[in-house]
Amino acid sequence: MKETQHFLTSVHLANERAIWVREPGNKASNVTVFLDAELYRDRVGATSIIDALESQGDIDSSLFVFVSVESAASRWVECPCYSPFARFIEEELFPWLERAYPSALEAQERVIAGLSYTGLTAAYVSMMCPSRFTKVIAQSGSFWSNDCWIIDYFETLDRKPKTEFYLDVGLRETQENVLHKEDVFQAVSQIEGVKRFRDALLRHGYQPHYVEFDGGHDFAAWSLTLPDALRWALPSTRTEPDPANAAEPHR
Repeated sequence: MKETQHFLTSVHLANERAIWVREPGNKASNVTVFLDAELYRDRVGATSIIDALESQGDIDSSLFVFVSVESAASRWVECPCYSPFARFIEEELFPWLERAYPSALEAQERVIAGLSYTGLTAAYVSMMCPSRFTKVIAQSGSFWSNDCWIIDYFETLDRKPKTEFYLDVGLRETQENVLHKEDVFQAVSQIEGVKRFRDALLRHGYQPHYVEFDGGHDFAAWSLTLPDALRWALPSTRTEPDPANAAEPHR
């Protein structure tokens, strides 16, 4: 796939970040936005996973947009349900993307993906921009953040997003009462937070695609679950030839 690196300045976030865009050989029918670009690219191996799925015809064609985290300090600010980040995605990233890559205007599926803290962010952005995304991939999303604030927020939303959710989490993600930094305390475990968010979705008529894997909070596990997450988000439209219509072999 052709890949181009860009730099996008945000008024809402008062910073600049790298954006990598990967284009399929044919016209893209979808747009998939990965948050935590550096982690997905360097630690999960997302670009190799995408290339393999594309070559096998396992996913439909998509623009893949990797959004840099900008810095570790910015990640702590922007990820825990930060409304300026949602405005950046809606009012800055997508208008720029649609000008630079017009096929994005006709995208059938608009997917946003994140892991851990950005899994939480992906879900939050879908709620803040309810007409923007059709699907969310949240790998071990940090729904525990701020005493599971996002779950209460979702429950009270008058206009809920028309979004499908893929949620995965490891059976070993059971740590509780974790002090991540001075002002970030995790009372409930990762798996408990994900289950609470799943249950909130179910209460409101959603049918989340929920996956538990035998592993912990690590990149190796997410690299194993990402292929199926992408198959779910971007189902292949390639049709297999009908054996009944195959030509008779020469004798």
